Amino acid sequence: MKRLKLLLSLLLVALWLSDAGAKEVWVFCAMGMRDLAKDAANHFKGRVVFNFSSSGRLAKQIEEGASADVYLSANKRWVEYLKKKGLLVESSIEPVAKTQLVVIVPKDSKIKSLKEAKTIAVGDKSAPVGRYALEALKNLKLYGELKNRLVFAPNVRQVAVWVATGNADAGIVYLSDYLKFKKSVKLLKVLPEKSHSPAIFYGAAVKGGNVKEAEAFLNTLHSLPEREMERFGFRRP
Repeated sequence: MKRLKLLLSLLLVALWLSDAGAKEVWVFCAMGMRDLAKDAANHFKGRVVFNFSSSGRLAKQIEEGASADVYLSANKRWVEYLKKKGLLVESSIEPVAKTQLVVIVPKDSKIKSLKEAKTIAVGDKSAPVGRYALEALKNLKLYGELKNRLVFAPNVRQVAVWVATGNADAGIVYLSDYLKFKKSVKLLKVLPEKSHSPAIFYGAAVKGGNVKEAEAFLNTLHSLPEREMERFGFRRP
């Protein structure tokens, strides 16, 4: 019995030491990439702690000194912003995924065209999806007619929620968000890729963070099979 207790005690100590030495990486992730990043975390040999928000808000948090190891942005603009401030490991900056912009409406909506919507949800200026949406509306010659119907959300996931709950007649989101909410929204239109800047997500390790583990997480993200990425509405850039 004493021997058994000793073995159990040694096992508990070993487990505690293993947990104490476990890898941990803090990932500041653009909301539009939430599900793909969480899938990558399932393949990562370590603990991942996420902070989800718009790319711009996350960049500002990092600038203000928030503890982060990985930054995942929905465009290159915010990556360049942090790079110029010397806050990213430049050699680690790479595009990680690409998606499409789509128009969604509530599941029971009778709307056939974006012009029929009285309220159209888009991301605000801190969210790249909002910039892409405005670019598309302007290039498709729709902005002048629709600008007074736009309502601005803090991130792309909130746009999808507003549409899913009927608080907006339509919304412009990433394909990944449509797939997440397709039980409560329907696809109205896929916006032409030429109508806006490429919706490419970028990743980078943050200076001052755990760079080794950050790069390991980014490698995990890069190594996801194409078919697995497509399940979440993404493809390789």
